[in-house]
Amino acid sequence: MNTAAHNRERREASLAAVRERLDKAQIMVITDYRGEGKGLTVKAVSELRGKLREQNSEYLVAKNTLIRKALHEKGVEDADKYLEGPTGVAFGYGDPVSAPKVVLEFAKAQKPDNLPIAKAAVMDGRLVELEELKYLATLPNLDGLRQQLLGLMNAPAQQLVTVLDAWNKKREEEGQEA
Repeated sequence: MNTAAHNRERREASLAAVRERLDKAQIMVITDYRGEGKGLTVKAVSELRGKLREQNSEYLVAKNTLIRKALHEKGVEDADKYLEGPTGVAFGYGDPVSAPKVVLEFAKAQKPDNLPIAKAAVMDGRLVELEELKYLATLPNLDGLRQQLLGLMNAPAQQLVTVLDAWNKKREEEGQEA
């Protein structure tokens, strides 16, 4: 096989991999993994990938042209301005809050460069700007929301039990049978 055909095959395979991840993902966080310096070390990228994997997410370094083409096929063209320089993408397959939260918290801990630098995200076929992404990362994940909802649902019953218990104690103190 000649080199051009082999390169075309590799590009198509890489594009198919990006498409597949994009189809499966709830959110895609676009990052710069290099910044102004040498960038994330192999060890740091492995650590980031491990943290993302725990949250049903993954981190992929890909060519901007491949990411751009896959996004254009999905009708997302306004992300082009973020696809410059070295790009890594975090694909979140479960809860859309988890991947941005992991990326932003990981970057915050990487002193002094704070890498990877989150640029934007794509969620539900639309671009999510950095400020909105940062806000999204502050929200509780799906399990946290479920816990809050259960707490709200249990609160009235717990308050009723507390009131009835206090009423029974007061009656007992007054010498009356409960």
